[in-house]
Amino acid sequence: MKKFALFLPQFHEIMENNEWWGKGFTEWTHVKGAKPLYSGHDQPKIPLNNNYYNLLDKDTVITQTNLANKYGIDGFVYYHYYFSGKKIMEKPAENLLKWKDIKQKFFFCWANHTWYKAIDGKKKVLIEQRYGDESVWEEHFNYLLPFFKDERYEKKDNKPLFMIFNARFQEKRELFNFFEKKCKENGFDGIYLIETYMEDCSNKAIQKYVDNTVSQTEMLYIREPSVALNLFYGKRYTWQWLIRRIKQVIREKKAIRKTSLVMRYDGTKLFQLMSKKEKFSIQGKKIAHGLFFGWDNTPRHGSRGYIITCPKEQYVQQYYNIIKNDEYVFINAWNEWAEGMMLEPTEKDRYRNLELIKKLK
Repeated sequence: MKKFALFLPQFHEIMENNEWWGKGFTEWTHVKGAKPLYSGHDQPKIPLNNNYYNLLDKDTVITQTNLANKYGIDGFVYYHYYFSGKKIMEKPAENLLKWKDIKQKFFFCWANHTWYKAIDGKKKVLIEQRYGDESVWEEHFNYLLPFFKDERYEKKDNKPLFMIFNARFQEKRELFNFFEKKCKENGFDGIYLIETYMEDCSNKAIQKYVDNTVSQTEMLYIREPSVALNLFYGKRYTWQWLIRRIKQVIREKKAIRKTSLVMRYDGTKLFQLMSKKEKFSIQGKKIAHGLFFGWDNTPRHGSRGYIITCPKEQYVQQYYNIIKNDEYVFINAWNEWAEGMMLEPTEKDRYRNLELIKKLK
């Protein structure tokens, strides 16, 4: 099994974030500004040795690559932001392409969703995800092609891997037919499309979803902890879901202290449920399961966020035993610090998550 970790490139300044969020904004801004919301809440998360790195620094990329290699991470899945010709946070991947001496395996996940900002309780569109026409697709493909051709870019059956975050958009079939054609024109046997699945965790629901995928879709990525939480809640109107909704309503009405309303989940219980669920089996596509080692997005969302505690090692191993014959597993995430999902070492836990990864056999 190959272990790839999702990788967020927002650890450097960009013009758009300076405009939208203030001069000097990076992902570290959320992380450093985090506050504990209740007694025992582990915030802020502090990187080991106060390593608030800049991803445009080559030494940082070398250090991350060496660390990943040491602990059995085969590569990174870089979030790729492309909005009808406009690129955002593209520099870390472009630098990696340029720095051929860094032996880091990677591929892209197109984070194809609209960006919003909440203002006075309303969503304001910062940048809208549109797909355009064939001229836009050609420009996009031509941008991707040097990455696809790089020997470090992950390929399967002479097809470059390409993950999409949001697989439900009208132009999908035509767009990837075009990408397939262009890949073949450039010496590949096609494109290896991976669609992200975050919905109902039943095999029946997944098979129904697969029946509407495109011919280039080779694999379905079962994204965690999204599917695990769906498994936890089961049908929408379970008592757990009702409690969650009641808390949300109370919080919105500001009837009691917001900090007491942060939703908390037991990571060990989620892994127990994941292990009890029969392994996903669908016709026509491969499955790649996900792993996670905690969650806390309160640095971004305050009391509107939620927390998943770190699962006990034995239950992670138990789940891994079920999925270990899969070709890939995707770990959420290498460096999602503001969502409490990071394999990178922290001052408190040091190399705990990386050590856990290394033990998985």
